[in-house]
Amino acid sequence: MPDTAPPPLKQIIEAALLASGEAMTPAQLAELFDEDQRPGTSEIGKALEQLAADCEGRGVELS
Repeated sequence: MPDTAPPPLKQIIEAALLASGEAMTPAQLAELFDEDQRPGTSEIGKALEQLAADCEGRGVELS
């Protein structure tokens, strides 16, 4: 049976930022989710910190 679990928040944010091509605020990122599944800005902030750490040494910089 295929895994139907949603991707982790960090992966969703990374995809959104790459697709956007420009900076997005945590509030803008939150708006990408349905209201009943919307993460809080603190959750988004933590995911952004993890993503920034993951991007070290790659050709992408999160600032």
